[in-house]
Amino acid sequence: MTYKDSHYYINTTVNGHDSVWIYVESGLPGILINEHNYNRLFIDSLYQTVDSGYSEIKSFYGSYPVSKISCGKVNIGDLSYQGNIYVIDGYDKIGVPIHLLKNEKDSTANMIRFHFSRRILDFVGKDSVTPKNEYKMVELSPMPVVETTLFLADTYGHRGSIKGKFVFDLGNSSPLFLFTRNSSLQSFIKRNDFKIFPAKDKSGNNVGNGIYASYCNVGMKRIRNASIGLADKIYISDILGSMGPSLFLKGYVIVDAQKGIIYYE
Repeated sequence: MTYKDSHYYINTTVNGHDSVWIYVESGLPGILINEHNYNRLFIDSLYQTVDSGYSEIKSFYGSYPVSKISCGKVNIGDLSYQGNIYVIDGYDKIGVPIHLLKNEKDSTANMIRFHFSRRILDFVGKDSVTPKNEYKMVELSPMPVVETTLFLADTYGHRGSIKGKFVFDLGNSSPLFLFTRNSSLQSFIKRNDFKIFPAKDKSGNNVGNGIYASYCNVGMKRIRNASIGLADKIYISDILGSMGPSLFLKGYVIVDAQKGIIYYE
């Protein structure tokens, strides 16, 4: 994987076309692509046109106008994707839900392993898993959702825990985002009197709000002295927040779609 602008990419072939940059994602409803890249990489006659009743789709990152939805199989290196392809006006990436890919070369290596600090993404078999900790997935498609307990302690001594659902979001540049439009999360923050501060980017610009955590546990995964982002524009029913790759920099993450488990160190 290549790390650029706080996100991960891979360079591979798509439908036989070499050197295509793929945006590594899991928070998308399908493949997102602009019209130019769609016409370059896809033979339209090989795909079924989906007659949808809407003209836009929503993701964590905003709403996108949809000009066309196709459905079919997409070959990505030795892997494949089967599902919807959304042609999006003005979308500057080729976003692929990596967790929905299938290994065409070796059916026994059907689990996706990420080692973010080493920039590694590969498919492995059962022999490669050393049981550590795990999240149980309650949903896989379109997004991987786990149910676990969040424990949060801020730098002022306020602390509390809440159990709920979190998206494993490969496009999230922060360790953890909490969705403050969720009523349970609102009560959690208010009940424990967590202090909320403006969140700044590397240039010192305000980009939202956050809680500065002396430590934070998401299941058994702990991070210290981290800024926990608060997102007030995202609402997904029953979802408390999303976990990003930077939560798992010290070790691997393995997604086992067949068993519905995410293993992590």
